[in-house]
Amino acid sequence: MSRWCILLLLLAAACDRTQTVTVVASIPGLQPAEGPTPGFAFVALPYDRDSLVAAFEARAASPKPATAALDSLFERYRAPFAAYTTVVAEAGRFGDSLTALRQRLDTMSRTSSAYNESYREWTKLRDTLDVLDKKSARARADLEAARPKFAAESDSLRAMIRHWEDSTFKGYDTAAGALVKASHHEAVADTTGPDGTAVLRLRGGPWWISARSWDPTDPNAQWYWNVKVSSDTVVLDATTGINRPRY
Repeated sequence: MSRWCILLLLLAAACDRTQTVTVVASIPGLQPAEGPTPGFAFVALPYDRDSLVAAFEARAASPKPATAALDSLFERYRAPFAAYTTVVAEAGRFGDSLTALRQRLDTMSRTSSAYNESYREWTKLRDTLDVLDKKSARARADLEAARPKFAAESDSLRAMIRHWEDSTFKGYDTAAGALVKASHHEAVADTTGPDGTAVLRLRGGPWWISARSWDPTDPNAQWYWNVKVSSDTVVLDATTGINRPRY
């Protein structure tokens, strides 16, 4: 066998190698203290999604509409939304603690000193939750009051951007399908398990892990990931993702 045949065989083997990749998800805002995120969906792609998007934008018939006015509207709406989601999340945590303590009290002797101490703690939690429920109601009222004005002013601006995107990215799915076919590898969709991880076996390469997640602090923003697989672990968190408007 000639050395060229041997080289081709080696190259083919390298291109067809299988690698084990662990995807770790810790999505900002979806769990306390940026812990692991179970049940998070992502996809492994045999092409660079960002490069494909850039290619379509480069050939657009017109520049993307200016977003400064829309960004300003989003900024004003973000404050009441964040206030509401923050207090609701806090109330949820206190509610969980209250339920857990109530269950513990039900197993204790009512004449014990431990019961009396736990009951005082339960009372404090209940009173705190009552305060949070009132704050939540006020925050919701503020959010509902801000919503109609935001929608009225933003709808036309959003429509302009959607029209530009529909025109600019026409044929995107066909192009993506062609890239998948050329790579000889299908995209791999998966979801993280209870520990916030998933293990993939990817053949050939290169590969990118791509995902999106809503931003709990902003209804008009999202987290986006398009991380090239360059080691046996890919982390999806605030350091590897991009927080960007969801127009």
